[in-house]
Amino acid sequence: MSQLVLESENEQNLKLIQELAEKLNIHCRFVLQKTKSKKSKQDEINEAIEFVKSFSQETTSFGDPLAWQQSERQERSLD
Repeated sequence: MSQLVLESENEQNLKLIQELAEKLNIHCRFVLQKTKSKKSKQDEINEAIEFVKSFSQETTSFGDPLAWQQSERQERSLD
């Protein structure tokens, strides 16, 4: 047995496909699923910005990067 899955936002098109399947003696079953509407590009951008912001606000275990860099450079000799 083979299966074919069709997705459409237009119910009229699905009804036409169902009628055609019945004429061809093909057993068909329609399952209506409500899907979430797609996010707009701006929503995706806003989510990405919030994701990046969440990392920039985290405290790090490394302490002050400037102080670390200064101490590292002082310890190294330039021979």
